[in-house]
Amino acid sequence: MPDQSHVGRRYLAPGQRIAPESARATAQAIAGADPIGEADAVPPTFAAVYCLGPTLAQLLSDPEVGIDLAGLIHGEQSFEWPAPVHPGDVVDATAEITSIDTRRGMTFVRLAMEATRPADQAVVCRATSLMIVRAPA
Repeated sequence: MPDQSHVGRRYLAPGQRIAPESARATAQAIAGADPIGEADAVPPTFAAVYCLGPTLAQLLSDPEVGIDLAGLIHGEQSFEWPAPVHPGDVVDATAEITSIDTRRGMTFVRLAMEATRPADQAVVCRATSLMIVRAPA
């Protein structure tokens, strides 16, 4: 179970390439029957692929932190995009556990995530996530 000793733990996912085909397919899925406004745009929700997914997977599989997936509840999430990301860009994603609090038998794990484009050091995504882990029954 996560505890205060895990605050500050970092997860790194360098070299995440924004696959043009995947970004385009995501944009098309979001647009549905409507035309895509910008043909080479990467939809904001694609941040789940290059920022959230690769780092969160590391956290959830970290045996030292020991998050029980059966008791995991998605609390909240926020994103911001300081600079645009483009198809073909390579980004480095990081996540850090910023706080862990336990109340009423539940553990609240807060994460800060960021994706930067090494080519120009631009931050292309910042995110926070709150996960709630119920104590095993």
